[in-house]
Amino acid sequence: MREVDFFIPRDRDAVDAIECKWPPAVFEMRGLAAFRENYPKGKNYVVRPLNGPGYERTQAGLRISVVSPKKLRLGFRSAKT
Repeated sequence: MREVDFFIPRDRDAVDAIECKWPPAVFEMRGLAAFRENYPKGKNYVVRPLNGPGYERTQAGLRISVVSPKKLRLGFRSAKT
């Protein structure tokens, strides 16, 4: 109960965290909060299996982007350029 599904190192000090949930409303913050205690910098994503517009929310002081797999992939592709 204290893990994240995936993480992507961005640079020396930043790591993006990715959680996969269906539905995203049942997302539990414990794992992400524990991860961010050790790695405070980076983006937080909750990936849901539906296409469509994503949204952002703040929970327990952390900003979270709720996105589809396609939007996540496109976001990482644009971050490389």
